[in-house]
Amino acid sequence: MNSTMHWLSTAFDGVVAFLPSLVAGLLILGVGYLVAKLLAGATRALLGRVGYDRLLAKIGLIDSEESGAGTQWTATAVFALVVLAAVMQAARAWNLQLVAAGVSDLIAYVPHLIGAAVIFAAALYFGDWVRGRMARAEGGRLGQRPLVASTVRAAVLALGAFMALRELQIAPEIVTIAFTLTLAAIALAAALAFGLGSRNVAGQVTQQWYDRQAATGNGSAKDVQTQTWPGPGPRP
Repeated sequence: MNSTMHWLSTAFDGVVAFLPSLVAGLLILGVGYLVAKLLAGATRALLGRVGYDRLLAKIGLIDSEESGAGTQWTATAVFALVVLAAVMQAARAWNLQLVAAGVSDLIAYVPHLIGAAVIFAAALYFGDWVRGRMARAEGGRLGQRPLVASTVRAAVLALGAFMALRELQIAPEIVTIAFTLTLAAIALAAALAFGLGSRNVAGQVTQQWYDRQAATGNGSAKDVQTQTWPGPGPRP
């Protein structure tokens, strides 16, 4: 009987001792939730005024028809981040050190997520800008300029994607090898497309050169044919 009373007394003392921490943790959660709502609303209003969704649509991250989608996502991310910070502080108040450490590591990873998103968005914007500039430039008479512009954009996007993966700290060695292989594949595909697409043009240029040489009268057609071919590859 005495042992039972002692156990009940000890448990009651523990509950009473934990009540301040419990109240403090609940208060932290409540205040954190209110702050998160306020910051999310302020973020939504601010981004709506500065044209955040138009910028994301111009970059290509969201559809232009999805009005307010980017602003809503960003405001939700701000809300979640503040709530996570409140949960971490509440866990510390309740002496739940493992939970607090896990949430702390998650919050510490957020800057890497933001950095990766900014890097890829910048790569997407720059790639579209380069492709647009090259597509509008003069001199694309041979029809290869769109191919070159798309190849450059693909290379920029590949570079941005792998830089974002490195920022996320996802197997840096594997990312580096994959980046090298991807750029090599893009270069090979562009070279093959350029070469196969220019066969007719190369034939026309060669035929014009041959006709011009034959028309000069400096030698017969036989002499022209026996001249050394100046370029690589077989004689056309």
